[in-house]
Amino acid sequence: MLLVTASALIWVGTAFAGYAIYVALIPETKEAWAAAIAAIVLVIGPLGWTAMLVIRRSSRPGPRLHQPDPRIPAANEADSATLNLLAKVAQEKPLLAVVFAGILGASEALAQRKNHRL
Repeated sequence: MLLVTASALIWVGTAFAGYAIYVALIPETKEAWAAAIAAIVLVIGPLGWTAMLVIRRSSRPGPRLHQPDPRIPAANEADSATLNLLAKVAQEKPLLAVVFAGILGASEALAQRKNHRL
């Protein structure tokens, strides 16, 4: 509901900005030209911003991924036991399994971060 409200406020704000530009341009141009200029301003601005972001993103190289260390086993018995337990929980309560999977993933990420800092 909050997303719908925020979207509506953005659309209304854009409409008022367009109307303000239109009214400001009427004394200097004809009404049709004032509407066209207001539309161009409101279209060129977001398109220019998007083009700038795309150009900036394409100029940066993508993230470099590291190769996994072959000396570290990919999964040990504790991980497989945890996954088996999670699979059993998922059969009866899938939402709870998703929550547990998120918690396990976050704890694993924190553990890996601590191991890399040491």
